[in-house]
Amino acid sequence: MGVVLKGTVQWQQQVLEQLGELHSFERAFVVGDRSLSYAQTVTFKQARQKLGQESDLIVADLNSTFDANGFTAVTGTLKGGSLLIVLPCTHALSYSQGWIERACEGFLMLDESAPAKALSNLEQISHSHDNSDRFVQQKRAIEAIHRVVTGHRKRPLVITADRGRGKSAALGIAAAQIIQQSNKTVLVTAPSTQAVKTLFEHASKELELSSLKGHTLTSDSGGTLRFIAPDELLREPVACDLLLVDEAAAIPLPLLESIVERFHRTCFATTVHGYEGCGRGFSIKFAAWLNQHRPGWKSVKLTQPIRWNLGDPVEAWLFDTFLLDAEIEPLVSCDYANAQLSLVAITDSDDCILSLRKAFGLLVNAHYQTTPNDVFQLLDDNNVRLYQVLLEGRVAGVMLGYIEGGLNDLQLQDIQLGKRRPPGHLVPISMVSQLGDNQPALQLSLRVMRIAVHPQLQSKGLGSWMLSQLSSRLDLLQTDTPAYLSTSFGVTKELFNFWHRNDFDAVRLGSKQDQASGCFSVTMVKPLNSALAWSPEAQSQLVMNLVDTASDIHLNLPSETLVDLLSNALESRADLNERHRQLLTNYAQGGASFEATRVIVQGALLGKMTSNRIRSSDRHALLIITDLVIKKLSWEALCKKYGFTGRKQAETQYRDAIAQAL
Repeated sequence: MGVVLKGTVQWQQQVLEQLGELHSFERAFVVGDRSLSYAQTVTFKQARQKLGQESDLIVADLNSTFDANGFTAVTGTLKGGSLLIVLPCTHALSYSQGWIERACEGFLMLDESAPAKALSNLEQISHSHDNSDRFVQQKRAIEAIHRVVTGHRKRPLVITADRGRGKSAALGIAAAQIIQQSNKTVLVTAPSTQAVKTLFEHASKELELSSLKGHTLTSDSGGTLRFIAPDELLREPVACDLLLVDEAAAIPLPLLESIVERFHRTCFATTVHGYEGCGRGFSIKFAAWLNQHRPGWKSVKLTQPIRWNLGDPVEAWLFDTFLLDAEIEPLVSCDYANAQLSLVAITDSDDCILSLRKAFGLLVNAHYQTTPNDVFQLLDDNNVRLYQVLLEGRVAGVMLGYIEGGLNDLQLQDIQLGKRRPPGHLVPISMVSQLGDNQPALQLSLRVMRIAVHPQLQSKGLGSWMLSQLSSRLDLLQTDTPAYLSTSFGVTKELFNFWHRNDFDAVRLGSKQDQASGCFSVTMVKPLNSALAWSPEAQSQLVMNLVDTASDIHLNLPSETLVDLLSNALESRADLNERHRQLLTNYAQGGASFEATRVIVQGALLGKMTSNRIRSSDRHALLIITDLVIKKLSWEALCKKYGFTGRKQAETQYRDAIAQAL
């Protein structure tokens, strides 16, 4: 039940303390800066960590610094029939605060102007009960997980659920039962260890362990349950009797496909609403791939709430207010020849809210990273831009952008020395740090944060069309003329090629892999009116850095992507002189030695790749050369990667590759 307490701080505090005397709450949270004798106080940001727990009272003080991710997480802990009490803002409202206040108009309103009535209403509040068996579907899911272990191989199980349906609990209980019954090994992977917190808590409880330390559990039977990061799962030679993949929608599809091909007893689980997942997009794409490659796969869908009563009004309010149930509309027409890219005007009007709901339906479908905070950032941050393409009133494409740059000399001096980092300005600041040149941050730019295309129009050029519209219609930016567009994302061959086809050049590669995807973050830029004076230097520096780091820091960067990044750069090496050319020819024909020619081969390779003279038929040859002279793989590692019988065969292939491609 939702309640709004409208009055002075003193009166609100008195009513809340009286409420604690009237009811014995098992677990109560105060979110914000207030404190109650019977409740735990957390900030809105700290409240994110409560996801997966249970509570029967939440008091939310909207006068405190608000975090939508934290609020939706902690509100999701409420058991059916419990209380959500909102303390409204007492100062001028921002768009986002106004959004929440209007959403609370359907709650029970208790006002200090009628204190007796308010207390009387609170005294009548009692927990509602739902006598139905909430665990029927969860029990079936647990049985299905057991069958993955005991049944036929290569029949993956996919569990989908809205938040609060007991998905992670089912995985944890099933895993505990499996390792308790025998000495089997169960591995669990997920985008982060935080994502499996609930899973391990339920597994620990099922095993009757008094405490949970780390992310490895061992049963009395010698069985083990252990967490492993997705990138490590495929990089290291690991074996298991069952692999559980929680929040699978947050893991790139190619990685999931590799997991299915390598591990033959797998269970994938994901949230299809509530931002932990990517809506229907994951289900549709992964199911299509499984139909083709694992036709015997099974699916279980959990719809029965565990914490909530069925049809609980607070759950419905939460989903509606924070667009947790935003869905895409089917398109009537897929012809965008005469369409226009438009900038959505952000206001607190009903029309704007409807536009946001439609836009976020598409964003949630396409991007697992989309969160409630994105909605609120869009409402309150004047630097955020939301663009959409409408076809007969329905959203066909969406783009989120962020205005960056235009920093002053004093700010930049502190940035250069590492003294501060202003919020936002991701690309300008990273380029200033890399180049020691202030120009990227003095200039205005627009960073494209997200692009989402309706499933009916994917692979039909709409994403590229939106980018071209953005580049040619500077009126869409509603700011002084920007010098460039930018983007930053976890680089894969497919994504890199998309942005490169749209005239974006790579200028920076991050040094850390994303835990979920295993991808390194690449920064790409596109000049708008005239060439960027600093861009050629950034591209050349990227090549220099990659030649240095490909054998250690970026060793896990796929060779295909490494070749693409190097090929994107401006020409960086002169052609070989006659003596070097002859030495290369001699080696290719069986003379000279690998050690004496490796640096020459490296120079020839870079000259070839950065000259844009690569033929598709040379691609495989270039990969072998790249692995040996830039990644500096050992002969043993090269043989393992390409299936060569030993160094003799590997070096013959390497010589042939040089003769063919260089």
